[in-house]
Amino acid sequence: GQSRWFYRVMESEEYVIPLANGDSLSVLHTGKGKDTLVFVHGFGPYPRVQWQPMVWGFGDKKSMYIVDLLSFGASTSADSLISVPRQSESILAGLDSLGVSKFHLVGHSYGGMVSAFLAGAHPERLHSLVLIDPLNRAYRPESLDSLENHLGRPIEEILLPADIEAFDLMHRISVKDVLFVPEFVKQRAIDNIYSENVEQRQGLLRAVERDAPELIASIHAYSGPTMLLWGAEDAIFPTTNGEALLADYPQGTLKIIEDCGHTPHMEKPFEALDAFKAFYADVRARK
Repeated sequence: GQSRWFYRVMESEEYVIPLANGDSLSVLHTGKGKDTLVFVHGFGPYPRVQWQPMVWGFGDKKSMYIVDLLSFGASTSADSLISVPRQSESILAGLDSLGVSKFHLVGHSYGGMVSAFLAGAHPERLHSLVLIDPLNRAYRPESLDSLENHLGRPIEEILLPADIEAFDLMHRISVKDVLFVPEFVKQRAIDNIYSENVEQRQGLLRAVERDAPELIASIHAYSGPTMLLWGAEDAIFPTTNGEALLADYPQGTLKIIEDCGHTPHMEKPFEALDAFKAFYADVRARK
């Protein structure tokens, strides 16, 4: 549905994979390259569209799997408190059913924390890891309190906007240079996009808050090739988080994209693609 128009220029196939606990995971596959990339989205709308610039940039040079996390896109779950480990295991179960044994993993924001957990728990499955402005264990709750005080709204209301003011705040913290969006388009997005699976998505945020101490303790370091890709002016997770996270990744590098906010793969796609291509060339050289 929501991404079909954009992937139609490339041959693609969607899989909806039933999982053991009644969940279902939707995965779209496109590209035919030798390297296998798995993309895990953040909290924004249209999960697959978030990866449009990267998918088009790689074209048929990579075999790409675009995952809809549980309670996003076409993936479903009856539960309202879905943990990061459960998201991770769901991805692996879905990839297992598709015969994908080893891959390069890419995660953004909330999907970055899911990817970091997966990499630490199952390092044998990965060729490499890229985390883009991830929700991370170096992040401190007081930073969130400060952001909420500055914006005047709880973060849950901003990430799941139900009114135009919250939509504008969400846009403001997501990108550095805010684009003009007509009011009727904002309202349509609120009515048709952000109204989907609201209870489950609110539950995801509560689950992260509930699990934070355990996650901080249980996300293991990943020793394989890793790139932390960060927007220099990320209003949600500052670049100091990236500097602190390098301690978890002995083969890690931190690439900061200037004049960019929380979504460098969308805001600065050419710079992000250059960083990806240089990183994967380096991974190949290390083999």
